[in-house]
Amino acid sequence: MTTTARLVPPGWVRSQPLGAVIVLYYEDGSIRIEHACRVIDDTQIVCAPALRLGDGHSVVSSDPLTVVPSILCPDCGLHGFITAGAWSPA
Repeated sequence: MTTTARLVPPGWVRSQPLGAVIVLYYEDGSIRIEHACRVIDDTQIVCAPALRLGDGHSVVSSDPLTVVPSILCPDCGLHGFITAGAWSPA
């Protein structure tokens, strides 16, 4: 890999590293999960899909962070859980 392409929407106000992912919090209440996604033509794509808050995902606890159900990236298949402030691969 020679290049990294960050396809993460700007404007996050707080970040929380959880190992393989970084939780990004936005002023509008949205939460995104940043991670190294796929490699395309020697370029590492870094993206941050949004949680579907109110339409799939729920924040059970904000400190420490717990989100249900599991989180799945539609592009690369990254799949795991955020429980008690920790990322656990599924």
